[in-house]
Amino acid sequence: MKLSTVDHTARIEVRYAETDAMGIVHHSVYAIWFEQARTELLRTHGCPFHALEAEGYASPVLKLEAEFISPCKYGDFVDVHVTIAREDRLRCRFFYELTVNGRLCTKGSTLHLFTKNGVPSRRAPESFLKVFFPEELEDKKQA
Repeated sequence: MKLSTVDHTARIEVRYAETDAMGIVHHSVYAIWFEQARTELLRTHGCPFHALEAEGYASPVLKLEAEFISPCKYGDFVDVHVTIAREDRLRCRFFYELTVNGRLCTKGSTLHLFTKNGVPSRRAPESFLKVFFPEELEDKKQA
């Protein structure tokens, strides 16, 4: 597994609609926050999803994991720190750590597969590699 040096932290204010009757964030919301953080990661580093889609690529979620350590509550500001690693030629994993005022609340990950025009791609998009794993492009040039 190769870890990218590029990361991002998204800040999310917990909305009332995201909480249950106890004022605690419902577990289903975390998948949405994960998506927001990874979308921001790609966009802020010049590789937005819509540009990948315009090239014919998609990146469906194969697996989602979450470990709930401490609850997030209505009114909290949650920092969602996201990093990315390459599992292999076609798959990548995003890692998430959610904190409130420095207190770890949730850890999780999502596993993704790159597809091109609806079928598994032979490799990740070059625009993605250029931003997150430039050494792979260098290795290809030298080969």
